Amino acid sequence: MTKLLTLDIVTQEKRLMTVTAKSVTMDTIEGEITVLPGHTPLLTKLSEGLLRFTDEKDLEDTVVIFGGFLEIDANDKLTVLADSAVRAVDIDEANLDKAKQEAEETLKDKAREVEFASAEAALRRTYLEMKALKKGVRPRHSQN
Repeated sequence: MTKLLTLDIVTQEKRLMTVTAKSVTMDTIEGEITVLPGHTPLLTKLSEGLLRFTDEKDLEDTVVIFGGFLEIDANDKLTVLADSAVRAVDIDEANLDKAKQEAEETLKDKAREVEFASAEAALRRTYLEMKALKKGVRPRHSQN
């Protein structure tokens, strides 16, 4: 039987998900990392980006991570303590387009400096969510 990873993603608000996976790929402050069963224990800081994992059925799923920490223990358990996170399947494309437009409008109006940083962050978040939405849940390429 193939060894699997246990991936647990927790945000400040809730436990987002706990799944078993064959592999997990995410962005750390050191760069992108892919974790397979038997990985060396590790504690690292995560940057904003996509977390992708392949489940037991070879389906790839995507989660947008907005910073946090990753801990990998010796028993193949990955714990992601995310500042904020959203699954690609939970992203509403209509709301995403509206948020993108509002952020872009705020960025055009330089007189509203107080809102500028907030709009810039919202736009970054929107782009990441759009990227995750395009990936969604899909079968992995066959190895044949």
